Amino acid sequence: METSSRRVGLKKASKKERKRRKDDDAPRAPPPPAHDPFHPEPSALADDVSALSVDTFAAPPPAAPVRVDASEEMVLGDAKFDALAVGAAPGADRAKGVLYEDPHVAVAIEHDYRGSEGRVTVRIANKAGAPLDSLKSELDAAETGLRHEFGPLSSTTLAPGEAAAQLLMLECMRPFDSTAALVVSFVSQGVPYEVKLALPTVFTKFLEPVQLSPNVFVQRWATLGAPGLEHMATFAASAGPATAAFAKTRLVELVRVAVVDGVDDGGGTIMSGATALRTGTVNAGGEKISVGCLVRLEMNEAAGAFRLTVRTAVPHVSTALSEAIQKLL
Repeated sequence: METSSRRVGLKKASKKERKRRKDDDAPRAPPPPAHDPFHPEPSALADDVSALSVDTFAAPPPAAPVRVDASEEMVLGDAKFDALAVGAAPGADRAKGVLYEDPHVAVAIEHDYRGSEGRVTVRIANKAGAPLDSLKSELDAAETGLRHEFGPLSSTTLAPGEAAAQLLMLECMRPFDSTAALVVSFVSQGVPYEVKLALPTVFTKFLEPVQLSPNVFVQRWATLGAPGLEHMATFAASAGPATAAFAKTRLVELVRVAVVDGVDDGGGTIMSGATALRTGTVNAGGEKISVGCLVRLEMNEAAGAFRLTVRTAVPHVSTALSEAIQKLL
């Protein structure tokens, strides 16, 4: 019996042993590979790329343009504009000077007028510490009706401290009482700029003195006496004394009025004069049209006041010339 029991036990042991060996001999799954940061799995690489936004590589949006419109402010009262447009201030140079300055540019003007035509040189200097690119200047003639032609800029790129020049040819084609705008544009450090300036080419630039005899002046004065052709204003003297000597200098030099002697002068208290607005528009006979302007100025030195009467064939020219003279007196 003992022998039989031991044999049974041996059989069981050898079955377990065989099972264990069988398990040891069975094929096993390979262990997971070690992570290699320099050779990632293709699927992992695809996931990484898909996670990147396309915007990461997009170019930044362009900078918004900076626009400065100084034209209206200049007309209403700017010393630089007034000096070039009228030249009433002591020491003012009407022929040339700086029209505008800001941290980026300085714009200077040199101009000359003969009859209905004007020649204007525009100079633009780079005041910034960085280059200016895409430099350009244009003219917005607006309601002036000025015929104009711009020559090419001497350079469209300016290093700090450099300047470029451009020639502008003008012609007055009709009476006007507004101002044209000079538009200067450029790019500085990737930011586009546009500056709008009042061009100091006012209509008085196209006036020429007209010499008349006393009799002709009186006749034309009567002819222009129809309603609406006259502009009259009474105002206090602000630029100097209300005297004939002071007023004559201002009218002759700044408005190009020819004084007509021999007309009733009120004992030296009344001054008469004539000028003409020249235009490039031709009549049926092929001659350029001019607008005659007549002026009568009464002076009251004791009261420090003037009474001004202007007559022309064009009502708004009468008003514009009257206002221009008032600013000078």
